[in-house]
Amino acid sequence: MTTNDNKTRFNMIDIIIIMVIIACIIGTVFRSAILDRLNFASSRDSARISFCAENLTAEELAAIKAGDIFTLSEKDFGVLKSLSSTKQTVIVKSEDGQSFVKADDNTRFTLTGEIEISGENTDKGFFFDSDIHIGVGKMLNLKSQNCDISIVITKITENEG
Repeated sequence: MTTNDNKTRFNMIDIIIIMVIIACIIGTVFRSAILDRLNFASSRDSARISFCAENLTAEELAAIKAGDIFTLSEKDFGVLKSLSSTKQTVIVKSEDGQSFVKADDNTRFTLTGEIEISGENTDKGFFFDSDIHIGVGKMLNLKSQNCDISIVITKITENEG
């Protein structure tokens, strides 16, 4: 009578080899998933956007200062680098009622300035947070520690280097 003594057995070295192979597979998947995110974060482009905000009160204007950090969609959008304000110009009827003239509104102000932002400059334009297009004419609702404002982007200048 013959017996079958050729049974396959796993020993400790076999188990270690299998664990190393599984660890390599997990490491490769993890590395490729993380590398894309890290690469996106490190390849951020910076730009300066010029903006205009109209119809601000004196209190809102006083709350905005150079160096303020603005947020968009609960994420840091950029730092206010410069700002200037003027009295808002309105068009009103002239005294004779026959024409219209420009006049200054002493209660409302127009703010212009520059914000330095980070994002991704692609062939399709400049993007913040990978899905919000930043372009001339775009209106954004920004928040800072002291106030909320709506701005209209008037110019985008990509920073060198």
